[in-house]
Amino acid sequence: MDYLSKLNLFNLTRTAKQTIALYFSQIGAMFFGVLFTIVNTRLLTKSEFGTLNFYIQILTFAALIFEFGFFAAGSRLIAIEKDYKKERELIGTLYILGTIISLAYIFVLLVISFFVDDLFKSNVKFLILIGLIPSLAFPFQFLIQLVFQGSNEVLKLSLYTLLPRLLYFVFVGIAYLMSYFNLNTTSLLYVLSFFISTIVTIIISRPSLRNFKIHLNEIIKETKEYGFKVYIGRVTGMIGYQSNVLLIQYFAREIEVANYSLINFFTTPISVFSRSLCTSLFKGFANLDRIPSRVFKINFLWLIASSLIYLLIGGFVLEMFFSKKYSEAIPLILPMVIANFFMGAFQPYNFFLSAKGKGDYLLRIALILTISTLFFNFLLIPFYGGLGAAYANLISLLGNYFIHLLYYKKTKRRINANE
Repeated sequence: MDYLSKLNLFNLTRTAKQTIALYFSQIGAMFFGVLFTIVNTRLLTKSEFGTLNFYIQILTFAALIFEFGFFAAGSRLIAIEKDYKKERELIGTLYILGTIISLAYIFVLLVISFFVDDLFKSNVKFLILIGLIPSLAFPFQFLIQLVFQGSNEVLKLSLYTLLPRLLYFVFVGIAYLMSYFNLNTTSLLYVLSFFISTIVTIIISRPSLRNFKIHLNEIIKETKEYGFKVYIGRVTGMIGYQSNVLLIQYFAREIEVANYSLINFFTTPISVFSRSLCTSLFKGFANLDRIPSRVFKINFLWLIASSLIYLLIGGFVLEMFFSKKYSEAIPLILPMVIANFFMGAFQPYNFFLSAKGKGDYLLRIALILTISTLFFNFLLIPFYGGLGAAYANLISLLGNYFIHLLYYKKTKRRINANE
């Protein structure tokens, strides 16, 4: 019986347990994120909350650029590697690369800090500077996710997903009780929580630094053949997808950034389960010629049920948790729910293509997504602000679903033709 044929959520197989553990760790992280967001939306002004989200967006967006395909290539090498000791050696090599990349990342952040406020009419320079050193952890977020995805250590990934949010909430609570809570404090505690969690996670992942040069050459070779294509596709895709907040900040106002960021955060759990499921199955996908039908059934059952719940009671829950001053953000719920539905729907295809090393396909998909997202962002955001960004997101992800489906079918035909 192959790895994925054991998928049975009711008998709680290893895959099911990993999926549930990862999903609930992500929901737990969101729970603490909700508590943090409640505190910030109530104690910061709307303008300060928008500034905080813009700052986090800059850190996250810049970190996505600083990977260059090495992490994706290393993750795939780990996924196809069957020797545990070599897995640890590959992980150690990736951590060394991650450290070098993170140092370059904070240097670029330092440079960015001197012109970002003038360019976007924001107030984040000081936030970038006070959080510069602990920001080293941000490129590691993506690296650690890919490492544990490749090694199928989903329980460790679950811990890393939850720990920084838990620490963040604890730190914010202490700061509030000591009357030190303000915009500067909450932003510094955000990056510090990730820094501490990253150090802990690196230690428990038990990396080995042996045979560094050998594995470095392997990773470089895989990066040239696969990783760099995925990197270019991911960066261009994220430029389009993440441009919404930057364009809202530029064309509209910080209040619109706050509305969009809140609804984006609020509706994310819809698609999170799909990523959790596919993360648990990534190593198994590498040895299959198609995605089992039960994966689609489970995924669509979740997406339909969760989307309906959001559409029925989302507005009520939003006002209850985040106060009525965010009532004007309620119209964004409908397009963002539908956008998250399609984001979850294409995850099995995306993970399958990644496991199969289809870098060319992923690059083409990302380029199409980038062009469509930028087009609709520039078309809608200047006139409709956050609501325009939400509908631009919906349209682009709907198209992205069908493009993923097209390349998945093409991959299946080629696999069958070679058998």
